[in-house]
Amino acid sequence: MQEFEDFTQSPKLQDVRYDVRGPIAQEAARLEREGHAITRLNIGNPAPFGFEAPDSIRMAMISNLHDAQGYSDSQGIYSARIAVAQYYQARGMTDADPSDIYLGNGVSELISMVLQALLAPGDEVLIPAPDYPLWTGATTLAGGRAVHYICDEDNSWWPDPEEIESKVTERTKALVIINPNNPTGAVYPREVLEAMVDIARRHNLMLLSDEIYENITFDDAEMINACTLSDDVFTITFSGLSKTWRVA
Repeated sequence: MQEFEDFTQSPKLQDVRYDVRGPIAQEAARLEREGHAITRLNIGNPAPFGFEAPDSIRMAMISNLHDAQGYSDSQGIYSARIAVAQYYQARGMTDADPSDIYLGNGVSELISMVLQALLAPGDEVLIPAPDYPLWTGATTLAGGRAVHYICDEDNSWWPDPEEIESKVTERTKALVIINPNNPTGAVYPREVLEAMVDIARRHNLMLLSDEIYENITFDDAEMINACTLSDDVFTITFSGLSKTWRVA
């Protein structure tokens, strides 16, 4: 076998952690090989937990396969963007328009694209801790710095708006909301969301609201879309089929 010189990993990855792969996933795989049952909470896959796509969605996908062999418009299929706009109109964002909607291959792709477009080297993004690790990783890879605000277990896993605001600097570009939160499962009440929107307003921050789990809530939890809480704060909402319709 031909030998090759060692290649050095890019220093950009030094602070990137994402346990879809890596030491924790490797240890889980080792335990599985030994016969232990492992519950994989690290990959966001709803199927093993009984969350299946409705038959209507699966049949629609099958029946449209013959039209799905080429690239769509770069912004996304127009009829799909109309459906998304109508969804948010019904949720209270009355001026939602198909021109406001961009479709991608999942929220993960769109998070990376937005952060690459937004951040200059050294710009800061306020991100919840614990967080969905892509937000921290994508911020780092885009040359930015992830600044974490705490979601406290003793406070229903809700963030503290005062702590968030204390971490705003002249380099802060955006405030990330993950609601319902991954991984804590917390659904934020209106007063917490309104306080976060107000922080973005007063400091001229972009609000990045990850709402991919909006249709998986329990008990009497009320999920409020951040985009419905203001018309003067630049808000980007991230959602998609993988969790809302369990089509991962």
